[in-house]
Amino acid sequence: MRFLVVGLLFALALPNITYAFPFGGQITMVRPCYNNAIQVYLSGPRGGSFIWTPATRTYQFGPPRRTGQWLLGLASAPYYCVWSLAPIQVDSGVNIDMMGSSQ
Repeated sequence: MRFLVVGLLFALALPNITYAFPFGGQITMVRPCYNNAIQVYLSGPRGGSFIWTPATRTYQFGPPRRTGQWLLGLASAPYYCVWSLAPIQVDSGVNIDMMGSSQ
């Protein structure tokens, strides 16, 4: 019985664990990463550090390229950007699941 209750609680909590949240804003900094990703810092309204990967479903004008561009989409899990190999420097951000960008 206890196993059934724990399994039921886990099944009900699973959608909250994999929840994707919306983000959007203007790019203030773009940084290419050695692990084939692009890290961007966004200003508001829902800004922060986000990381575009080749697995990101990208609409409109492609991946982030320059400051001043606007992004809008969904992000979900933490990710990392290796931006220097000697000495190794890693920065974290949130993985972008899907996004659209301005021109």
